Amino acid sequence: MVTRSDESVLSRKSRDYISGKCDLISGQLGPTYHYDMKGYDGFIEAGSADFEKSHVNMAISKDFRVRPNQKLTLEPRMRAAICRTGCFRYTTNDRKASVNMQYAAISGRYPHEMMKSGDLKFGSPVRLVSNSESYGGVFFIVDLGEESAGFLDIDIEVPEACRLDVGYGEHLKDGVCRTSVRGFFCEIDLKAGRNTWLHTFRRFGCRYIQFFIHSSEATVHYAGLRPTLYPLKHKAYKSGNLLRETIYKVCQNTLQQCLHEHYEDCPWREQALYTMDSRNQMLCGYYAFGETQAARASLDLIAHGVRPDGLLMLCYPAGLDFPIPAFSCMYFVQMDEYIRYSGDTSLAEEYFGELETVMNTFHKKLQPEGVIENFYGKAPSGRNDYWNFYEWSATMNGHFAETDRRLECPINCFYSLAMQAFANICDALGKTDYAADLRERVAALNAAIGEFFYNPETRLFESFDCIHRGWYTVLTQSLAMLCGAAKGVDTSVMLQAMATNGSTEVGIDLVPNTLSMNAFRFDALLAVDREKYAPVILAELDRDYLYMLREGATTFWETINGADDFADAGSLCHGWSALPVYYYEILDPNGN
Repeated sequence: MVTRSDESVLSRKSRDYISGKCDLISGQLGPTYHYDMKGYDGFIEAGSADFEKSHVNMAISKDFRVRPNQKLTLEPRMRAAICRTGCFRYTTNDRKASVNMQYAAISGRYPHEMMKSGDLKFGSPVRLVSNSESYGGVFFIVDLGEESAGFLDIDIEVPEACRLDVGYGEHLKDGVCRTSVRGFFCEIDLKAGRNTWLHTFRRFGCRYIQFFIHSSEATVHYAGLRPTLYPLKHKAYKSGNLLRETIYKVCQNTLQQCLHEHYEDCPWREQALYTMDSRNQMLCGYYAFGETQAARASLDLIAHGVRPDGLLMLCYPAGLDFPIPAFSCMYFVQMDEYIRYSGDTSLAEEYFGELETVMNTFHKKLQPEGVIENFYGKAPSGRNDYWNFYEWSATMNGHFAETDRRLECPINCFYSLAMQAFANICDALGKTDYAADLRERVAALNAAIGEFFYNPETRLFESFDCIHRGWYTVLTQSLAMLCGAAKGVDTSVMLQAMATNGSTEVGIDLVPNTLSMNAFRFDALLAVDREKYAPVILAELDRDYLYMLREGATTFWETINGADDFADAGSLCHGWSALPVYYYEILDPNGN
């Protein structure tokens, strides 16, 4: 027993954390916090007489286990630098500071106009004074120098009690952090005098932090972040190509910021564990860090997310969710690759029953046409709909509530890839008969995919049987090629589209792949002709990632569209986009 509690433990409601104000940062991250520096009464140092016996809550889960991976380290304060200063007044009456900060009337000032003393990098305390009667508050924004994830750390002195609104973000495209697109903020009530505080219950993912102080004067001793990092050893990639070495390092930082208690899709907006995202992160991490413990821990966690309908949850751990069937298929690929890079088969052995359950769920969807149907309607629990998502592109992003039966090429290709990976897992576990049965199923499925979805007139694979005909996607061609469904058909147009990510010489332009799904396209091309397509892949990676570097990236983006994607909520640090690590390693390990 490491620790325990019961009714004999004394407790009370916090006086400094304000209860009941539950403004969401995002649906995935949950509520932000509102803190009152005046509420703390020093109970840790002096004790308090108003603590009472605790109430036993039997509804709390008791499924606790020893953490299977390393603890995070708390790093020193970052060398935050003030990059913008000015005065402000709020022009809206919105209750949320995230909205008020976004639409505040701002009178920008050069730092020397606001700063009566101090250093932009907090080498000495910075004293800010408003020089405007119309704008009563002072604000400043700090640049952390690079995308980071950690805890808010402040040391701010004010002459009288006032409110401090804090916002954070990954860019300053709007002049301030884009706080209102979700709710990237917290509120702190400062007491008169010096306020020193480190908040360790909510991790910020950001490059910039802004501070709107509702006072005409403030002295800032420090305002910034203390990073929390998963212990990793960064491999030094030396190819003799400065661009690729730089891209590799930025990919490593992207992966670093997207790994904490488990793999995260992004540190800013969600901090969620997905199978598709984490597959890319694990695969790249085997090369970038030589690390397998975190991969094992996340695969272990995912295995506990088998739903009553036999699919995996969307995220882990989670409650209600919209499962993505294709993402359940990726778990088999992850497990297969984990065995390959670690040599450890014990995890697959432990969760073989769960693997069978998920695989049988797909087997049961097989139709007379020889392919499986999509997942639609209500789940057996009656609570959760299905999301037949493949990637963030036209026709491929699905809908949250699928109500109609369809036959879809991508899910069949993912199913084929999952069976192939599961067969490899079975071989590693000595279950050769099981592996042979899976491979027979793969051969039959691939033949049916080619028969049902391949259009000999366009020489391309249709994505769906009944909608969006004439809409062709690079991802569909890549998956069909990679899983083996294109065997025996004319692949010339497919290969053109895959090599150019959308363009062909026959007048058909396909919906291009996004960054996250390029692994399927690249792997399919390399399987066809490694010598021919390796230079094409390397040139594309150099081009796209140089573009992001030129735009100031210190971590790589969710999509090439950057911050303005997803209704102005595009992430600028997304673990699934670190793929250059893997392809530089296998295609250009020595700068060839």
